[in-house]
Amino acid sequence: MKYGDNPALRAAIRDLGVIGDPRAVDPLIEALKDKDLGVRGDAAVALGEICDSVAVVPLIETLKDEGSVRWRAVESLGKIGDQRAVGPLIEALNDEHEEVRDFAIDALGEIGDIRAFDSLMKAWNNGFNRFHVAAALGKIGDIRAFDSLIEALEDEDEGIGIRQQAAYALGKIGDPWAVDPLIEVLQYEDSDDIRWCAAEALGEIGDPAAVDSLMEALQGEWDDNGWVQYHSAKALSKIG
Repeated sequence: MKYGDNPALRAAIRDLGVIGDPRAVDPLIEALKDKDLGVRGDAAVALGEICDSVAVVPLIETLKDEGSVRWRAVESLGKIGDQRAVGPLIEALNDEHEEVRDFAIDALGEIGDIRAFDSLMKAWNNGFNRFHVAAALGKIGDIRAFDSLIEALEDEDEGIGIRQQAAYALGKIGDPWAVDPLIEVLQYEDSDDIRWCAAEALGEIGDPAAVDSLMEALQGEWDDNGWVQYHSAKALSKIG
């Protein structure tokens, strides 16, 4: 059977994922072995929607499949969040396909297991997609990522999206040492997108040392950007 030869079956599989009934897990696991590449990929996605841990081992086996099926299996393993997937997902960081590597980073962040930290930092240092790595490091919340995230936050050569994720991650980690660098971003950064991310991160950390700067941002001390003011207000509310 060639790719796309069974559109009716593929539609049924997608519907089963949307419905989310655990009774569909066993048939979907069987569909992971189908000759049609599209059927196997849709089955992997549907199993992630249902989020039943019974599917973890079959999905790990699916990491040996074609690249387009592998990244769907990786994504579903992240949604299920079972720690048995950590080792195979770390191995997937070496995959030849960028999509598989990026989804493996995201999945490791969703699972949040500290065992992934060293591999994620290696990915960070070896030029992987730092947008994905920063988000994952924030979700894991290990303070050892602090210096790298601060450097990314302050490095104008990094893309705006990566610097935003670095701010988010610092907020998730929650270390008060990040307050001063985030205040610097809030006060002096040219990009409003990064400034409101800094405000949100300061709210996540919750340190009263940020109150004066957030009040100034709220009152339009430096400009009257509505998003910066909005997120500053939210941050002040979280700090209390």
